[in-house]
Amino acid sequence: MPDSADRSPVEAIFHRDGNRFLPTPAAHGPWYPDSQHGSPMLGLLARAVEQHPSEHPMQVTRLTVDLSRAAPMSAVTIHTKLRRATRSIDWIEASLLADGEEFASAVGMRFRLKSIEILDPPDDDPEQPPRLPESSDGLGWMARDLDGDGIHSVVEIRPVPGFETPTAWFRLKVPLVADEETTPFQRAAFASDMVYSVPFLRWMHVDKKVLFKRPFLAINPDTTINLHRPACSDWICLDTRANYDVSGAGTAVARVYDEQGLIGSMSQSLFLRDLSSAPRDWSKYVDP
Repeated sequence: MPDSADRSPVEAIFHRDGNRFLPTPAAHGPWYPDSQHGSPMLGLLARAVEQHPSEHPMQVTRLTVDLSRAAPMSAVTIHTKLRRATRSIDWIEASLLADGEEFASAVGMRFRLKSIEILDPPDDDPEQPPRLPESSDGLGWMARDLDGDGIHSVVEIRPVPGFETPTAWFRLKVPLVADEETTPFQRAAFASDMVYSVPFLRWMHVDKKVLFKRPFLAINPDTTINLHRPACSDWICLDTRANYDVSGAGTAVARVYDEQGLIGSMSQSLFLRDLSSAPRDWSKYVDP
């Protein structure tokens, strides 16, 4: 199996080698080129929970992921086990490891599928999705400033017109794992790491220096996904809000849509740090 650096970044996020997953250059984020972005890690953990063996058709309705640190740009493995099972609900634990060290863990809850009669919502129901724009208008700075490979090269982002609200559609343009179909749940999990990023991108759209006019930055050490149904298409929409407190903590939440309507919600805890902790690659966005 060739080293991940030899793989084309447009083929997939990972290549599978037995029980190992080899990241392509598309797995890293824009700030720490030697580490994986959170989205690929979330996608692999979602895949593991979803694929854990079951005697009955199951649907993952909740996934909580703790990202203790970014995984390196090297082979990772995923370990899963059944924590508990009832007649209708499974709880699955999953861990993402590199060189024997754990970098992220997850607990997923799966429901046994059963057909239930539900009344149709009214025509004016607010759960209708925001309109999917025809282009990625307004994010041209990403192509200019985030050049090269990396996660930004394999994700298409379409904000609502004018980015008037922190709402954007996301589409993963390549498979999560080469030679596999990326499932709707895996796509949603991949997009979930972007909950905090949507307000970030909106601020950058207005003024790409604005983040450095405030005294803090934030990271999301956890993500929780709650879905009442799978997405019906490749596009996932996050309608987000982020809030912060002087204690050094924040939260980000999102209503999640596909092209047919609301499919659930996502949330993140935000850990605030002062700008002295900013990665060196952020220097391009700081006024000279």
